Amino acid sequence: MPGGISNVILKDAKKLDLSYVPKNILCRGEELKRLKIFVSTGKVLISGGIGTGKTMLARHIGGDAYVNCYMNKTEHRVLEEIIKQLKPRFNPAGLPNQKLWNEIESGKRIILDEMDGMNVDELRHFAYSISRQYEVGKKIEYIAITRNHFILEQMMNDEAIWSTFAGKAVVELKPYTREQMREILAFRAQESLDAKAYDDDIIALITDSALISPGHMRTGIDLMRNAALMAESRGDTAITPDDVREANREEWVGDLENMEKEEMLVFLAVAAACRTNAYVSMNEIVDMLRVKEEEYHIKVDETRFKKTFQALLQEDFVYQGADGFTILHYPVAALIEEIEKRMSCH
Repeated sequence: MPGGISNVILKDAKKLDLSYVPKNILCRGEELKRLKIFVSTGKVLISGGIGTGKTMLARHIGGDAYVNCYMNKTEHRVLEEIIKQLKPRFNPAGLPNQKLWNEIESGKRIILDEMDGMNVDELRHFAYSISRQYEVGKKIEYIAITRNHFILEQMMNDEAIWSTFAGKAVVELKPYTREQMREILAFRAQESLDAKAYDDDIIALITDSALISPGHMRTGIDLMRNAALMAESRGDTAITPDDVREANREEWVGDLENMEKEEMLVFLAVAAACRTNAYVSMNEIVDMLRVKEEEYHIKVDETRFKKTFQALLQEDFVYQGADGFTILHYPVAALIEEIEKRMSCH
């Protein structure tokens, strides 16, 4: 930006790339120890759900070639990709599999990501071949990665192949806890963002948003980067709670049509209380409800309030976390505007 300041929030955007591997691996100390032991034997299988750090751990250990088996579903495609990385000047096109195996030198370590993405028959033969290279006097080391090692074993459907390919050399990664996610995201923010551009509440809001998403840690890192970019696009120097909500936005505002006026008023009170806050207490919500009751001349009794508020929680309009109540999936500024517009039409 000529004559202005750019990237005042994102001081190092690359640290929020999903391919970035931090030198300091947090919250995986025991798994990393176990991984290093198995790697020293030449083979290991990392198993875990999306966003548990499987690929990051494998890349932290390192390899001579990396192949995504979901993108390369056959043994020949996987071998071609390995050869391209090990021997960039060599043309593997048209060569049979055995010729390609011969081109892989002993002592190389291959990272095989998303192995459960291979065609089943190809997977079985590839696993057999790579684990039996020692029979021809060659040792090819590998770090294999799968979302679920039980399913991968079922796909191979051969005890002998499984025993040689992986056996007990499995490192299973459990999902991160909320505390672990918060610690990791705080570390990533410290690496990538200006220190004045966020606070503990912003980290907590990103953590809670990611915690209930399918991608978990991967989602959290995406949200952090996108929220920072949104704040920067406005020329701000700090991320607001609504930046995080905008980055996590889901289009469910249409559901407001099914709410009665009293329900919308309670939701409006929550949104208004969260206007400048990441989290609010129940007392702050009730105080805001009293203000809105006077404004709209509607009275919500205690029984009706409790029932409505519980429904908002159950339907994920409102989220209750360790830090209080909040709205995760929609920027509250836009939400308040939408509710007020509908309230005036009732």
